[in-house]
Amino acid sequence: MKNEEIQISKIYAIKIGKNIIGVRIMSQSADGSWVGSNIKTNKQMIIKSADRFRGLFHKDKPETKTPTVTIADQPKTKKTGGLSAAFMVLSDAGQPLDCQEIVKQMLDKGIWKTGGKTPAFTLHAAISREIKVKGPESRFVKTERGKFTVIK
Repeated sequence: MKNEEIQISKIYAIKIGKNIIGVRIMSQSADGSWVGSNIKTNKQMIIKSADRFRGLFHKDKPETKTPTVTIADQPKTKKTGGLSAAFMVLSDAGQPLDCQEIVKQMLDKGIWKTGGKTPAFTLHAAISREIKVKGPESRFVKTERGKFTVIK
C-alpha cells in the first residue's frame, strides 16, 4: 500500500513474520511511521514501512474447499508398554529372570520395541518403582538381587 492510502482508525491486515494480523491504526508519527494496536491482544506496535500493510482487514476468511475424499481411519492398536511386556514375559517364563533376560525375550518375541541405549536399566527402575509404590498390589516381586518374578 502507499502512505497516502493509510487512514487513522481503520483496521488493516499487516504481515508480521509469516502471519497476517489485524491492526487498528491509532496515529501517525512525525517520521512517517504509524502506531497501531493489535485487535486480538490490544498490544501497541510501531509500523515503520507501508510495505507491511496488506489492505483492509476482513474478519471473515475466504472459505476453503473441503476435500471430498475421506480416508477411512484404521483402528489404532495400542502399543504394549515396557512393564506390561515384562509381566507377559515373566508370566510365560515361570521362573525369576533378570532385566537383561526380560528385555532380550521381549525384543525377540516382538512384544516391545525400544530405541533406548539401556532398556534393562530402565525396566529395572520401573519394576522397582512399581514394587515400592504399589507394595503388595504390585504385579512383580523381587526374588533375589537383580531378579524379578510375577505374583501368581
